[in-house]
Amino acid sequence: MVLLVLLGLLVVGPGLIGLLFAADHGFAAYRFLPRRLRPGVPIVYRVLESSTHPDHDAYEIHPAERGEFYYYLKNKYWRVEEVRPDGWIVARTPLMEQQLLRRDDPNLRKANLLERLRYAARFPYLA
Repeated sequence: MVLLVLLGLLVVGPGLIGLLFAADHGFAAYRFLPRRLRPGVPIVYRVLESSTHPDHDAYEIHPAERGEFYYYLKNKYWRVEEVRPDGWIVARTPLMEQQLLRRDDPNLRKANLLERLRYAARFPYLA
């Protein structure tokens, strides 16, 4: 019995941890998990930005053609405020602005457990 539990922890545990970390950059297996978006669920929205000095949380940083700017991806941490029947999602930003998003947007995903714990202060609170 102990051997079975130990084997389960050694095989299943790393697989689940791998799914948590791979979700940050659009890993294909993450797309097969159900996406139940309902009001109050924390979401992560990936945005393409450009500037002369990328932020510390930027990833996939690429210089512009002539080198004046950098293009990079950045995650925005929002919360679902409303799910409309026509496929639109109303999200609330930390500055209490509303953003309209399509449910099938490839840049939109639910925040995984690690992100919800690590970036809990970045997700806005809904009253």
